[in-house]
Order: sequence, then structure tokens, then C-alpha cells
Amino acid sequence: MTKRLLGLALCSTISWAESFEAFLQQAVTQSPYLQVSALTMDQARLEGNKLTRYDNPTVQAEVSKFSEQNGYRFGFNQPVRVWGVGEDKERIARSLSTNAKANIAVERSRFIKELSLLYVDYAQAQNNLNLANEELKIAQSINNVSKERYAKGSLSKALLLQADVAYADALSNRLEHEKEAIKSYDALREYAGLSEEIAIDADYNFIRFRDEKLNPDLALLTSENDLKASQTKLETRIIESIDVFTEYEKEPDQNIYRAGVAIPLPIFNTKREEKSIQELQIRQNALLLKAQNERLGLRKKSLIKEITSLETLLQKRKENLKNAQELLGMYQDAYAIANVNLLELYEIKNRRIETQQEIISLQSQINRSTIEYNYLQGAYNE
Repeated sequence: MTKRLLGLALCSTISWAESFEAFLQQAVTQSPYLQVSALTMDQARLEGNKLTRYDNPTVQAEVSKFSEQNGYRFGFNQPVRVWGVGEDKERIARSLSTNAKANIAVERSRFIKELSLLYVDYAQAQNNLNLANEELKIAQSINNVSKERYAKGSLSKALLLQADVAYADALSNRLEHEKEAIKSYDALREYAGLSEEIAIDADYNFIRFRDEKLNPDLALLTSENDLKASQTKLETRIIESIDVFTEYEKEPDQNIYRAGVAIPLPIFNTKREEKSIQELQIRQNALLLKAQNERLGLRKKSLIKEITSLETLLQKRKENLKNAQELLGMYQDAYAIANVNLLELYEIKNRRIETQQEIISLQSQINRSTIEYNYLQGAYNE
């Protein structure tokens, strides 16, 4: 456990930590869920082949017994598609493949999005752990100086105890962040489907994807609508096929040849209701697609505003951090020579730690919003 904690504490700074891009590529390549999803293309192709294949012919044979002689009859029947049915079935087969491809893109995009969000949780926990380690070092340094001043008689016993308590609190805080770092790391590795433990760099920040592609959810909805429309068009056909038949019959005193067609008569079932349902579905799907497209557009605009605001705030916090770091160093030097008291020093230290915690939190929020924006932009489709 100690070695594991040490590895987690160092993975964001050591040179051999794997980059997020490499980790993501490995996860996408090895994910069994994405491998299963990819098989749906083969399944869709086979479903299309099954749909477009022709019906088998039927053969009839019979023997007749007359008073003194025998007779026999052979018949052959072949269902034949009417004009346009074959094209309708080919359209459905193409729609099945397109829909399968859209499903694969959605599964891949959602996988990358969720893995990226889990990485942000891991990076935030890791950076908080690094900050907790830094805070512990500061508390230990202050505690050591306090002991020296107490030994010289320039610090009271009460203030020395306060320094001891502050150091113990910093140690407990680091242990809590270690647990969070392990928890987030395990969640990330588990979702990625990787059994081996690897060090992952925690300093990666996501960049907003500028080139707009088709949103995966929108592409899936469009392909589903196209598939439904193709299937409904075939279902609303009054006649799909006719039977072409031919017969040869041998009787004792004559030979008979027959040929003809059997055509269904759409007297009672004209599929009028199916056609009305198709028209309603087309209108519903168009309205749903429009609403989804508008919602995505509004959400992307909202995310851009949110990211811009967070980036401005982050920049100000970074500027404040420089001042806080410089001020903390000055107070630590002054405390060593008894020019400031312990409470003032800890107030400056806490202000500096809180500022850095805000920076870590703001960067995580920016990354999460950027991931969602990139997903909506279709950045993870391929």
C-alpha cells in the first residue's frame, strides 16, 4: 500500500508517467465494450442480406389414378417482387448499416467522454494530494521553527501546541487526499478496462474543439428516423409480391400446360391507416430532430460562456497565487526571527492553500465543460 501511495503521489511529476493521450488510445483499443459494439456492423450487414434475399420457389408434384391408367401433375411457383420493393429493401439494408455505424460512433464518443471525465476526477484528486503534501511540508517547517523558538524561550507552550495540532491536521488531510486519489485512480482504470496499474500524468488540460462535426446523438437520431421511414415505406405497400406459376398435367387422353399469376386484391386492407401513421411519424421525427438540434446549439453557447468566465477567473486566481506565495515566504522568514506571531503566519498560509485549491477546482470545471462541449461538437466520433 505504501508503494502504491508513493506511486500515486509522484505520477503527475515523474518523467515516465503515461500521458493521457496514450492512456486514452490504449483504453479505446483494448475496451471489450467497444469491440462488442464494432460487431454490430457485421450484424447489420447480415440483417440487410437477409432482408434483400429472394423468396424460395415452391415445386408441386402429384400422381392421379384413373380407371385404367395413371396421370401426374408438376407445378412450379415463384414469388416475384413488384416494381420498387427491391429498391425499398435495399434502402432499409443501407439504413441498417448507417444506423449501426451511428450506434458505434455514439458508444465510442460516450466512452471517451466518460473516461475523460473520470480522468478529470483523478487529476483533481492527484493535484489536491500534491497540494496536501506541500501543505504538510509547510506545517512541518513551521512546527520545526516553533520548537526552536520554544527552546530559546521566544514562543509560549500554548503556541507550540497549536503548531503541533496544525501539523497533525495537515497529516490527516494528506491521508484523506491519498484515499481520494486511490479511489479516483481505481475508478478510472476500472472503466478503461485495464488490469495493470500504470502511472498516468495528471497535468493534462483539455482544449476546446473548434471544427464542428455532427453530434453523435443527433447523428443517431437522424439514422433512426431514416431507418423507420425506410421500414414504414415498405410496410405501407399494398402489394409486395405476386406469385408467378406454371404447371404441366398429364392425363390419359390429354396433356395440359398452364401458366399464370396470382395477384393479391387490396379490397379490405388498403393500408390506409399505416400511411397515416407514417405521415405522423415523419412529422414527429422532424419536430424532434429540430428541437434536439436547437437544444444542442443553446447548450454549446452556454458552455462557451461558462468556459470563458471560468478561464478569466482562473487567470485572476493565478495572479493572486503569485502574491500569496511571495507573502507566505516573507512571513515564514519573519516568523523565524519572531517578527510575526504564529496565528498571522497560519492565516497567510491558509489563504495561499485556499487560493491554490480554487485554481485546481476551476481548472477541473473548465476541463469538464470542455469535455462536454467537445462531445457536442462531435470531436469524439472517430
